[in-house]
Amino acid sequence: MESDKYITIVPVEYPRNRQQFIRPPDEYSDFPQNRNWPHTRAVRTESSTMRRKELKRSLEHKRSLNHSLNDPIQSCSKPIISAPLAFQTAPKPKKNPLSVYIYTMADIVLHMDIEDANTTTVSDLVDIIIQQKNLGLSRIAKNIFTIWMKSNVLEIQLKPHHKLLTVFQKWSSLEDKYCIQTKKIIFKEPILSFQRNVFFPRKDEEKIKDQKIIELLYAEAKYNVLQGRYPVEVNHCLMLASLQCRIELGPNNLQQYTSSFFRDNRERFLPSHLYKSWSSWLNLDRKSTPHSRLADHLKHIQITGSDRRLYHKYLECCYMLPFYGCAFFHGQIEQPVRGLMSLINHKDVPIYIAVNTEGVYILDCVENSLLLGLKYQDFSWEFAKPSQEDNDHCLPCIFLQFLILENGTRVSKILQVFSKQAVMIDALIAGFVEDFRHKLAMNEYDDVDRTGGFEHISVGDGSQIPLAHLFRSEPQSRLCNKLNKLTLATFDEDGMFIYNNHPC
Repeated sequence: MESDKYITIVPVEYPRNRQQFIRPPDEYSDFPQNRNWPHTRAVRTESSTMRRKELKRSLEHKRSLNHSLNDPIQSCSKPIISAPLAFQTAPKPKKNPLSVYIYTMADIVLHMDIEDANTTTVSDLVDIIIQQKNLGLSRIAKNIFTIWMKSNVLEIQLKPHHKLLTVFQKWSSLEDKYCIQTKKIIFKEPILSFQRNVFFPRKDEEKIKDQKIIELLYAEAKYNVLQGRYPVEVNHCLMLASLQCRIELGPNNLQQYTSSFFRDNRERFLPSHLYKSWSSWLNLDRKSTPHSRLADHLKHIQITGSDRRLYHKYLECCYMLPFYGCAFFHGQIEQPVRGLMSLINHKDVPIYIAVNTEGVYILDCVENSLLLGLKYQDFSWEFAKPSQEDNDHCLPCIFLQFLILENGTRVSKILQVFSKQAVMIDALIAGFVEDFRHKLAMNEYDDVDRTGGFEHISVGDGSQIPLAHLFRSEPQSRLCNKLNKLTLATFDEDGMFIYNNHPC
């Protein structure tokens, strides 16, 4: 494929918000359907080709009539025998190319005209994108980025052999299978996104020197911070926002940007969950607002260095987050019963199940906080189908088992996570664990205790559930906090059930 004939890079400013994904630009008046994009060839449609052929036939017919009238020799009266239809070669109709828009986190839209959409794979598209001089990406970008198909309810990283058109045609059935249908949620059309490959290790990313790749990684990390997918503390947010201001607003006199400026542009620089803990009705001190604190923070610090160094610094701050580079899945967990009010209003808590190359993380979508973080060497897991598969309210789930020290006693805790996407979570964890075991066998991990893990756990009714056998280390190494907000079953080292829920 000659890539320069099929792609146009169009810089587009588009809004980002948590509730709505970007719509394809051909639905907007700024992107009319009949616009000839630069560097793209005009496509001749089948109808225009047929009109030209009919015009050519009529002209040839008129010439033959004029020739026969002027010719003194009469033509033969016998009919002319034509070749059978099976032996006549008719020109094959040319298929119209499929217009595709691929979005990047850096507010750049890639416009492609794919002539053979039925056979074009994701790997082919990534090759075409990387070859474009306007993006300036090196060949190593193919290992770092890939194509995602995503809507407001479902996100899937496509595999290299996936055919784009096939996945798009099955998207509605995928949403029905992996998403909860409610009247409040209106399913949006999916978009294609060129973003980080969840299988790319963080330690390899930290070694990258390519400026264009770093800029794309920065844009994606910034998006996840501002959308609350990377829940970070206030001071961490202010540091990241200060670096963003220096990159996007320039080095000259950042002190001129006041609290009012950041209040009007708070969605650009600050995640919305920071404002949940602050209320103008309860807190009369205007200086404590997140935008006021950001303006004050810029007055007391001096950020120096090249843009290249600032991009690195922003990513280094994000590398400190254990859930960096995760794939996110929607789910829910039971909230602990505490008092009479919780019995009256006992709803499940919506969560993100975040999975990356290092572990699994449970994130509270309401409070934007980390509830539980587990490294692969610190837990066992098991996928379970719903007991009533015909019941839409009965969801598949993932059991997570891990060790803690409780009152000086070593016990195991089990968390049940409900999600229609549990089968995808199970497959992704299994892939990472297999890679972890392979590296462990190659002695690439030296800090893992190779003692045996749990092969079975018991649930409340005493039945046995087989868990994936894995390695375990000391309980202090796991990344969990806020266990009091989780409904957990507790077992002793012999697998005997002790009690439900975390003690107050």
